[in-house]
Amino acid sequence: MRILVLSSVYRDDSLGKKDTSTNVVNLFVKEWNKQGHEVLVIHNSHCYPMIIHKIPGKLKKVLASKMGFEISGYEAVKEKIFLDDGVRVFRLPIKKFIPHCKPSNNVIERQINKIVDILKTENFKPDVITGHWASPQMEIISKLKMKYNCRTAVVFHGLGYTESSGYDVKEYLKNIDLLGARSLFQSICLKRILKLEQLPFVCHSGIPDKYIESYRSNTEKYNNIKTWKITYVGRLVSYKNIDAIIRALSEIKDINWEFNIVGEGALYSELEKLARSLNCIDRIHFYGHVSRNEVMQILKDTHVFVMISTDEIFGLVYLEAMAASCLTVASRNGGVDGIIVDKQNGFLCTEGDAGELKSILERIMNEDEASLKLIAAKGNETVKEYSDCKVAERYLYKILEG
Repeated sequence: MRILVLSSVYRDDSLGKKDTSTNVVNLFVKEWNKQGHEVLVIHNSHCYPMIIHKIPGKLKKVLASKMGFEISGYEAVKEKIFLDDGVRVFRLPIKKFIPHCKPSNNVIERQINKIVDILKTENFKPDVITGHWASPQMEIISKLKMKYNCRTAVVFHGLGYTESSGYDVKEYLKNIDLLGARSLFQSICLKRILKLEQLPFVCHSGIPDKYIESYRSNTEKYNNIKTWKITYVGRLVSYKNIDAIIRALSEIKDINWEFNIVGEGALYSELEKLARSLNCIDRIHFYGHVSRNEVMQILKDTHVFVMISTDEIFGLVYLEAMAASCLTVASRNGGVDGIIVDKQNGFLCTEGDAGELKSILERIMNEDEASLKLIAAKGNETVKEYSDCKVAERYLYKILEG
């Protein structure tokens, strides 16, 4: 089957840290390619005036902590053709002056013409066209549908464009067969906002099969715990609410605990200052950026993994933590709400709520070993259904099923 993938974000690993993109779409492409499908990628890269891409790294990190995403270097958005695990990727810049603004109709038309020319040159007539991120994928795919008459889908990675007066989602949906969301909560919101008859399908990410194989079920770590090991893994940015975790832990006085913060970002100094002011800096370990193998080892030794982000679309690290038999605490209505069922295979907390998190952590720390082991084992078992291979197969099946 021939699959055309359009996305506003597609990581170019050859650029290293110059490309700050997530690799979520890369992983779907990689799996479909492994499964024998012919895949071609169009990266509709948002290209701002060069001076914005040239902003010094430290300032970019500060801006990222406020905006929720980091602007890539110019090398990661300019036009390029490259191979990603054997798949042809065409990066086609779309000029924008400010983030989140909608490209003009003329810009969209030119982009469509470029894509059509590429498909003609590559002799690639798609059976399926799927896109990630609403703009400009919806506009482009709705037009391509009329030309190629194939199955089409778009996956939203947020709700930003759904209520915009300048973005006619209803019109675009007429030529799109399937609408997707990155979490159950977002799917419910899309159905309500757009007055849809059916829920959009939930397009979860997975984790590599090798990671699942590397983590064995390890409930023995809950035997006779002397010091509870709590871990956060991710960027140190405001919407991750790491400060709420520190505040919650600082209120737990009669139980021994250690908190591992794995990751880097603009809020490091602020978080360190907070920990000192709450007299718990000696129990908090800032690891900074570490290798994948080190993250795996930290998670293997972790009892409770916590990330209660605001508006978290999806986080693979939740699945990795569950695979490592960690008791995982995530945001209610966040990206893994639905995968995590509260008190069954993990725990759900109101995003950024230090008081509720304190209660959850105290409940966990005072629970009997048998109950904790059962929840950790169920979490480990859940993850087996979310390997890269299985989620990619389900994603494609949904598009074809209609």
